[in-house]
Amino acid sequence: MDIGVYDDYEDYEEVEFIAKSDKRYIVLVIYDIVDNKKRNRMVKCLERYGVRVQKSAFEAYLSKKKYEQLMKDASRIIDKETDSLRIYLLANNTSVRSWGIGDKHIEDVIIF
Repeated sequence: MDIGVYDDYEDYEEVEFIAKSDKRYIVLVIYDIVDNKKRNRMVKCLERYGVRVQKSAFEAYLSKKKYEQLMKDASRIIDKETDSLRIYLLANNTSVRSWGIGDKHIEDVIIF
C-alpha cells in the first residue's frame, strides 16, 4: 500500500497516513448561469457531489476520480459565452470557517 508523505509535522503522533488512492480533496464550486433551466441542471449535478453552502456555491470532499468527473459533468452544462463556472481544488492545509445559514460541513457528505 502506498502511504501519504510525512511533511512538516512537529508531533509525529498526530499524523494520519492515508493511502494515495483514498486521498480526498476539498472542492469549492461557484457558478453564475443566466438560463433558469441550465441553472437547475447545474444544481442537480452539484448535489450529487457535495452540499450547497450558498445560492451559487457548493463544497465537496472528493476523491481524484470524483473530482475529475465533477469537472466533466459541470463544464458540459454551461454556455461559455454567457455563463461562469469556477471549480477550486483547495490545498490540504486549507482551513474553512463558516457562519450563518450555510454552515453544513463538507465532511458530512457521503459520496456514493
